[in-house]
Amino acid sequence: MFSAQDYSARRAALLDRLPERSLAVIPPTSVKPSSADASHTYAPSRNLFYLTGLTQENTWLLLFRTPAGDTVETLFTDPFDPEYEKWWGRKLTEEEASTVSGIATVRTDRDWEGAIDRSLMRGGIEHVFVDYPVAGLGQPRGQRQRFAWKLSKAWPDRTHGRLSPHIHAMRMVKDEKEAELIRKAAGITGEAFAAALSILRPGIRECVIEAELQRVFIASGAREAFPVIAAGGARATCLHYTSNDAVLEDGDLLLIDFGAAWKLYCSDITRTVPVNGRYTDRQRQLVEMVLETQRDAIHRLSPGKLHAAWNLEVSEAYAERLAAAGIIHEPAGIDAVYYHRTGHHLGLDTHDEALAETPIAPGMVFTVEPGLYVAAESTGIRIEDDVMVGGEGNTILSDMIPREPSDIEALMARGRG
Repeated sequence: MFSAQDYSARRAALLDRLPERSLAVIPPTSVKPSSADASHTYAPSRNLFYLTGLTQENTWLLLFRTPAGDTVETLFTDPFDPEYEKWWGRKLTEEEASTVSGIATVRTDRDWEGAIDRSLMRGGIEHVFVDYPVAGLGQPRGQRQRFAWKLSKAWPDRTHGRLSPHIHAMRMVKDEKEAELIRKAAGITGEAFAAALSILRPGIRECVIEAELQRVFIASGAREAFPVIAAGGARATCLHYTSNDAVLEDGDLLLIDFGAAWKLYCSDITRTVPVNGRYTDRQRQLVEMVLETQRDAIHRLSPGKLHAAWNLEVSEAYAERLAAAGIIHEPAGIDAVYYHRTGHHLGLDTHDEALAETPIAPGMVFTVEPGLYVAAESTGIRIEDDVMVGGEGNTILSDMIPREPSDIEALMARGRG
């Protein structure tokens, strides 16, 4: 969907954010071993993909502008290898990598370190920025962070910084093409939801619903954006329940938190549905309470606010509503029944990269997902949609997926014939 010109424009915008005489280095993610000679499924660097459109392993990107203002872009990829193709699949040729990314200089000699040294020696570079995730004190440094440390020690006379926040600032605001990819992912998620509800019955296991969701994702050419949560009854009070192995009981609610990823762009949806196809009066009352809060949260999601301020506004209004309904004794008790934030950024990652001190702006996409967790009633409810912020009103990118109790009951009745 994106053109080479789109990726070129993103790279130019990135260099515009950096000081003059800066070198930007975007390394790849690494393959993570699992056990014996096996490895986890490769997860490509989202930042590298955002700038090049490439997801191939061992791909490096170097960017800088010369003192004369000329842009120098170099892409390093693995060489095309017919023998490798027999075992593991096809590698891009240099020409193909150039066509996708819009980068004229594509090298397969794996000498990115030599290229960096030569750029620093001859290119008039004063500042070096490397893209890497921060591990913190309690975790070992990853391959990319270790490379940044090595580079800073090799060239101590240059200033060194982390490139990632500059890319994240750009990724926070989506263009129309990105919004359409998220909407497409949400549409596939909606199809999976309808299919799962058609087989939902008391007596089946939660994993049957998980399997049906994944079946539709894969049949549609998508993949799951994150592990499915299918939590029945009291298990729904655990926010990240993923065992999905219990039997669903007649009269219980089922909380389903799920989402497809389409061309790496994620959807993230939650619905809470009656296992037997009909909400009780009490279940409907609680679901309506969460729905009212979600509508209020979408209304309050507006440009100029900080993410944290929006979350606090929504929580304070929700606390008053819960107290007025008698679900909690006083607003201060909200933490007993609602213990997560209202939403997060969404995009190439399910919990997309974001900068906390950057105000909400048009083009940002958030999940809006209030919940209600009443352990005494063995009930957990969450309703989540994907919302794009606008200058004059917001757009629900997942508006094709039913959320009202009557609509969900009607969908379940149709699915069961």
